[in-house]
Amino acid sequence: MFESPPMDVLDVQRELAALRTELAEIRRVDTEGWIDRARAEQVQDIVRDVLADSSTRLSESGKRWRSDYSAGLSVASDDGNWTMTFGVTQQVKFVYSSAYGDGSSSEDVQTRWGMEMRRVNLIMSGTAVDHSVSWLLMFQYDSQPDRWATNPGTFQPVYAYIKKDFGSGVSVLIGNHNVPWDLDSTYFEGCSLTAGDYSIFNYRFGVGREPGVSIELKDSAFRLRAGTYSQLSDPNSEWNADTNLSYAVAGRIDYQLGGKWEDYEMESSVIGSDPSLVLGLASVWSNGRADNPTSPPTPSAAGVTADATARFGGWSLEGQFVWMRDAAGAPIPEWSLGSNFQIAAFVAPKIEAFAEACWMETADVPWIAQAGFNWYVQGARLKFTCKAIVPFGGSEINGIGQVAGGLGISSAKNNASFISQVQVMF
Repeated sequence: MFESPPMDVLDVQRELAALRTELAEIRRVDTEGWIDRARAEQVQDIVRDVLADSSTRLSESGKRWRSDYSAGLSVASDDGNWTMTFGVTQQVKFVYSSAYGDGSSSEDVQTRWGMEMRRVNLIMSGTAVDHSVSWLLMFQYDSQPDRWATNPGTFQPVYAYIKKDFGSGVSVLIGNHNVPWDLDSTYFEGCSLTAGDYSIFNYRFGVGREPGVSIELKDSAFRLRAGTYSQLSDPNSEWNADTNLSYAVAGRIDYQLGGKWEDYEMESSVIGSDPSLVLGLASVWSNGRADNPTSPPTPSAAGVTADATARFGGWSLEGQFVWMRDAAGAPIPEWSLGSNFQIAAFVAPKIEAFAEACWMETADVPWIAQAGFNWYVQGARLKFTCKAIVPFGGSEINGIGQVAGGLGISSAKNNASFISQVQVMF
């Protein structure tokens, strides 16, 4: 009833079966290869994500602990939680200070000129335990005394603090750091300033760096910093059972319109930057007690200050106003009014011109002005500055007291000082 298929048909069927088996094996191998390729691509994606996340974390940590100093050699642990940057800033300058002696002298017996190693900073900074805990230590060498350098010719610690970031814009700072007061207290060290290199206003009315504890609250529009410190305007102060039982409080609030807070880590505006405005208000008070148990009229800085900073496309404008007791050069303990105006603009991609004028009500020489230019050979890391400083409005330049040294002004009757400086950061 059933007949066997012809031999040729069987042969064809066997051949087809063999072909099917071979095709199935090919498909199986191809499928397994596809799975391997898919897995490989997935692994590569995971690796890329991990590397991107690691890069982001290191970038974020770098911004936190390197923002105060934009140069240096950095090292980090494998997990990125322990980091350290070591950097150096060096400033070499030539100063020609034209000055005369007393009124009976017609010769420029007080004129001075020469080269000097103006300043050397050794900076170490980093994070510890995790990215939210940062630290910074800086030793500074000054070739001559000024308001902030009481021991010239030696390395002195000027910054030594630990910062804890609690998130949501809340952080606490402990150690020797800038007292939140004038506009320049928002910057790290004078060498990080661009326009003018050093602020005349800060030399006259600043309160410097002091040991203390401060808190910062910050969002996109407001930034509040406040703390308690040792006696203001007294660098490297110490106390014992007989002297310097003193303390101070200070606070500063800034309100920003446009821009980002990171844009204000330096003093100049970047070409092409968006317009922005920051309004600042601050107050300080120090009991200035020098001897126990009495409290004679000793330096006890106190006062209020207000300022405004506008930036737009390479232009930077600053206006500062102050009412302060015991400012540098003012009769102690007299109150004094003061103001400062500064303008800076990039006239070429790497050339920035600037001018500043500072007024102090009670000083024998009320006005000090400076003007010049910065040539950013390699950003702030290699910068050449050329400027002139002119005191006017009074008879004796020594009316500004401690301001003289750091600005390159003579202590006698000063006509003008001309300064050329090279700054290297690495």
